[in-house]
Amino acid sequence: MPNLRKLLGNDETVWVYLDGRAEWDVFAVMAAEEGFSFGELPADKWTAGHIVAVHSDGRLGHLPLFIWCMSFVGGGAGVRKLDLRKYIEGAGDCSCESAHFRMRMYTGRSSV
Repeated sequence: MPNLRKLLGNDETVWVYLDGRAEWDVFAVMAAEEGFSFGELPADKWTAGHIVAVHSDGRLGHLPLFIWCMSFVGGGAGVRKLDLRKYIEGAGDCSCESAHFRMRMYTGRSSV
């Protein structure tokens, strides 16, 4: 059975991509059962998100989409990025190869 400790391996932190509510529900159950937490919040108060930082000390945190998207630009951050769906399905490589989000920078300047 998949679990977050196996997903972490020897890493201090991994960023986990959750495609939707179904993945969030699976993630939340796994995290609560393994003793992970969002600070002092009880599991029933956790809020769904698309990207969660999972830390080896049991802490969880939502990652801003901007940081997630920018981590795929220019070599990306040194943190492993994983797709929970691939992991649950037993894929050999559950690395996340793209941000899955498109973003457009707004500078506030007029093009005229």
